[in-house]
Amino acid sequence: MNEPFSSSTPRSDDGTPEGVSRRRLMRAGMAAAPVLAALKSNSVLAGGNSCVRPSAFSSLTAAHMKVSRGRVIQKDFECAPPEHWLRSDRGLPHKFKSETPFISSATGFSANRQFYKQMSLQQVLESTGTQNHEKLARYVTAAFLSAVSVGNASSFVLLNKRQCREIWNRQGNWSPFAGANWTMPQTLAYFEKIYGPAFL
Repeated sequence: MNEPFSSSTPRSDDGTPEGVSRRRLMRAGMAAAPVLAALKSNSVLAGGNSCVRPSAFSSLTAAHMKVSRGRVIQKDFECAPPEHWLRSDRGLPHKFKSETPFISSATGFSANRQFYKQMSLQQVLESTGTQNHEKLARYVTAAFLSAVSVGNASSFVLLNKRQCREIWNRQGNWSPFAGANWTMPQTLAYFEKIYGPAFL
């Protein structure tokens, strides 16, 4: 319904009564707000990865990687992929990657595979094997280093150090959140998706 106005009603630059113009803008803004919120929440992180925690990933997978309108996905988790940590020491203690054994009390990783006993975190990142346990070792190392780089701060880590230990020590069979149990293929699919090209 059109609002009544007189010749003395203030007008905007386009000649429309100012009150009407403002109301139209407000209505348009409110209608667009959920869309803008969804677009904002889908911003791509630096590095081109989509860093979402396992619980959000499960919801997105069920929805074919589409974010519900108005839903906010936290996008500031630290989750640099193995390729990043291969070349970077950002946020890590001096020589941490080269001097910390993969299997050690410092990481909490146990020896599920014998040859990892002699490897440093850096050597795991440099490995190029394509077996599931080899890929898992690289992914877990990257997640662990990401957690170390931000002091394992719960509001910024994609996976905390305890979760990284659980993933490796149980060879990909773990509980990412209450009521869920992932197998090695599910865990690898998660890592491959979040460390691959951005999907959000």
